[in-house]
Amino acid sequence: MDVELLTMSRTLRVLLVVLSFVTAALPAGALPAPVAGPVADVAGAAGLGVCDDSDGRHCLLPFPNDHFTVEDASQVTGQRVDLSILGMPQNVAGKPIDPTEYNRNDGFSPGQPAVTFVPGLDLDATWQAVVGADAAATTVDDPARSLHADAPIVVIDADTGERHPVLDELDHNAHTGEDERSLIVRPAVNYTEGHRYVIGLRDLRDASGAVLPAGAAFADYLAGEGAQADKQAHLDTEVLPVLQAAGVDTDELYLAWDFTVASWQNLAGRMLHIRDEAFAQLGDRDLEDLVVEGVAPTFTIDYVDTADGNSDRVVHGAVTVPNFLQLPQDPIDPGRMDRDGHDVPMQQVPGSRFVYLDGDDLPDINPVAPTMQIPFVCAVPTTAVDEDGLVSDPARMALYGHGLLGQRIEGAYWSGGRHMLTDQNTMNCGVDWIGMAQEDLANVAMILSDASNMGSLADRGQQGFLGFLMVGRAMLHPDGFATDPAFQDAAGQPVMDTSVLTYDGNSQGAIMGGALTAVAPDFTNAVLGVPGMNYSTLLNRSVDWEGELFDAEEPGLPAYSQVMYQAYPDAVEQQLVFSLIQMLWDRSESNGYAHHMTDDPYPNTPAHRVLLHVAFGDFQVANLAAEVQARTVGAAVLETALADGRHWARDPFFGLERFSGSHAGSALVYMDSGNLVPPSGNVPPAHEGSDPHGHPRHDVLGGEQKATFLDTGVVVDTRNGATWWTRSCPAQDAVPVACGS
Repeated sequence: MDVELLTMSRTLRVLLVVLSFVTAALPAGALPAPVAGPVADVAGAAGLGVCDDSDGRHCLLPFPNDHFTVEDASQVTGQRVDLSILGMPQNVAGKPIDPTEYNRNDGFSPGQPAVTFVPGLDLDATWQAVVGADAAATTVDDPARSLHADAPIVVIDADTGERHPVLDELDHNAHTGEDERSLIVRPAVNYTEGHRYVIGLRDLRDASGAVLPAGAAFADYLAGEGAQADKQAHLDTEVLPVLQAAGVDTDELYLAWDFTVASWQNLAGRMLHIRDEAFAQLGDRDLEDLVVEGVAPTFTIDYVDTADGNSDRVVHGAVTVPNFLQLPQDPIDPGRMDRDGHDVPMQQVPGSRFVYLDGDDLPDINPVAPTMQIPFVCAVPTTAVDEDGLVSDPARMALYGHGLLGQRIEGAYWSGGRHMLTDQNTMNCGVDWIGMAQEDLANVAMILSDASNMGSLADRGQQGFLGFLMVGRAMLHPDGFATDPAFQDAAGQPVMDTSVLTYDGNSQGAIMGGALTAVAPDFTNAVLGVPGMNYSTLLNRSVDWEGELFDAEEPGLPAYSQVMYQAYPDAVEQQLVFSLIQMLWDRSESNGYAHHMTDDPYPNTPAHRVLLHVAFGDFQVANLAAEVQARTVGAAVLETALADGRHWARDPFFGLERFSGSHAGSALVYMDSGNLVPPSGNVPPAHEGSDPHGHPRHDVLGGEQKATFLDTGVVVDTRNGATWWTRSCPAQDAVPVACGS
């Protein structure tokens, strides 16, 4: 059983218990009575601008939507999100989501799923009316179709007038009823930061093929008789002209609206600020030159584990890092110990947020507790030293990112990172992903039961990024780890090559690792194993979230979704909540940083290259999300990796540069274990065969490819043009082609 699933199956019990207490403790009526729900039930709120009345199913639909913004000259985009608590979704205790943190945004997510509700919509019939009986049911199966001249779902970049490729789908989650299927429109490549987009829906059909008429409220707006004067004026001057210029007959619209994407300064500005301030304290202000300047971070060595066959030693310690979070650090949690019985330090009390002292949106160092200790674990490979304890081959240095709600020890003790130790002579140094580490389970439970708490995950996640960067600097600095006997051989020489730092992360370590890469000053090459981005896309498609967690001792445990679905039982609101929380999740995962992950770096930041190792048919991280990431970061795809027929789309690799042989730069490489082709809808793969999620990190030729890329930035096809079947293939009899060796 995959170690990530095993860990989750055990810790989920904690989440479910915490939820029962949290939900019971929430005070109904403690806040103003929410008006979220059908707009018809909103008694005047629509007229006040709290709601958009054009959808009718929910106050905030369609979403995202510039109706929920106000002009603000202090923001880069010239506007600010302005969600009212009166219109926010409410949990079962009657508590609406607090919009305060969402309203810090100067726009919406670059990967935001657009959500609206169209009663009776049948996407199969809708697309067949446009392109014929052989039409794919959605653009997930054929992304190029979203650019068709007569596409029923049109997304226009209002700043350029160009159409944007999108992926449309109805909500087919197992918990969603036939009368609850929201229409979800996702970008096939992330929207451009700071740009405004217009969405137009037209010629939508029901299952019989009949055209669905516009709702009464939107029909009034098309006739110039809408109930909200500001909305009517905005539609007439900002929305309809953009669609008309793109060749859309606006008289035939079912619905139309617009939204503005947040600026990069708003998305990443907090993280870049705390990074720059922390490195400035060390004496290094030029972070794009890849030159280590100033002093090394302060660190301590706690203890060193002896050799265990794969590692010569495992070093446990902590680095001192500036603290931008509010709540005090708990130095020891007596209930948690590592594998050797040592107490494990916690990073922060659950619920901690950034400190804001200066009245702006940039975090400040906590004046009461200005530093925190970030624990690390480094595994020195046996291949680095000879039998006499002297350096024989200095190890490659890699920061290692652990999986979902895991621990820093994964890269040293678990299979996720151990194969790179001796196979590729790599010293892995793991750090806990604060915000999404095992210690955050209670905080995650609080978020799932009340999305008002999502800001704590985003803030803690950015503090976690800073921890990784500071540990990386201690690894690379000549006065850092290399000066301590724990990292030296018997003659006092460093056991690792301190000239170059790299990054290797898997699963969550890839999803968050992409964001870390985008802001990293000390490494340029990163391998993201089984990656994806945009949790609002990933959740429904993952067995971690949506399926059952299989435990040999207690099979059939419900997944994480059950916690949220108990708190927010309405299926339409669930999709809206996913879209909302992505606005904050962007601050601590790849989706919010993707445009600057590779060759368009942030100011004071070097360019980077990423290798995406993707497990075809992955049960936990959807391939769809990995391809959106690849398009956004400009990665090429190794076209020989998948055999013919081993893709869900009519045009595999839409929008991606293709290569064979070798490629200098960022790339996506599929590895195939023979699982069923993943479903195109927002459902997880079927539980048939073994989950291939862990297979790429164990693939020998994949490891060789990783090592070459980390050293050179060049992706070499170590299979020499052969299809990339893993050693786990064949996994099941349903594979349409024979698995090769």
